[in-house]
Amino acid sequence: MAANYWLSSQNAHWRFSRQQLENIRLETESETRFSHSDLGDPRHLRIYFHSLIQALGRHLSVRQQALATSEIYLARFYVRTSVQETNPYLIIATCVYLACKMEECPQHIRSVVSEAKSLWPDFITHDPTKLAECEFYLIEELDSFLIVHHPYRSLIQISNALGASGVNLGLSSDEMQAAWSVINDSYITDLPLLYPPNVIALTAIYMSVVLRPPPVAAQAERSKTRLQKIMEWFAGCGIDLEAVVDCAQEMISLYDVWESYSEKTCRELIAQVISGRRV
Repeated sequence: MAANYWLSSQNAHWRFSRQQLENIRLETESETRFSHSDLGDPRHLRIYFHSLIQALGRHLSVRQQALATSEIYLARFYVRTSVQETNPYLIIATCVYLACKMEECPQHIRSVVSEAKSLWPDFITHDPTKLAECEFYLIEELDSFLIVHHPYRSLIQISNALGASGVNLGLSSDEMQAAWSVINDSYITDLPLLYPPNVIALTAIYMSVVLRPPPVAAQAERSKTRLQKIMEWFAGCGIDLEAVVDCAQEMISLYDVWESYSEKTCRELIAQVISGRRV
């Protein structure tokens, strides 16, 4: 395992520019063997898949980092494979199964299949060999690059550095929790395919501290001074503030589109795609 993200396969093979990502996806969709169905806003679909992973994770009592790894696997997989050609429920179950192996919290294949079947009975069979076969397919599509670096470690390191840099610059427990939630939500977006983990962690801090609602009037001036010092610390560390702002805009866009998200609509659209291939 590459302990350094910059020397990792994640940086070398699974980080793209926005234009590269768009071109790969266009090529992927153009090569699909099936007729194109209107799946609506792809961000709604990503939110839906995120909810499926979280649901399966809760049933299996899987820790958050393994679920985050499974979301990375899913995002990478659907860069090169069209949703139209797959059973997303089986792919999601396989991503969780493989991620648990890689994050050293393995789940028995029969347990994963059983819980997935209980959640999605119309799309998952009791046969564990289906998931085992899908695992080989998934690993092949990921080019066997399975080690994932997450922003969580960077968040902790940056928080500690802020705390050591000056009085009252460290994150409060509420801010830390808010930043952690932003990182969890970032896996719904393309950010893990576009930016290194430390930039996403900085974005989470930026959103939890800088973009928080203003405090009561008595604390406003003190808060303003603290925010200024944090931004000066960001700038002094040579941080790419444009990248942080771009990531923040991506997250704000996600939260805006979440307002119009319908789980029922996404579930029906995926069901139509799967049933259409069975005809």
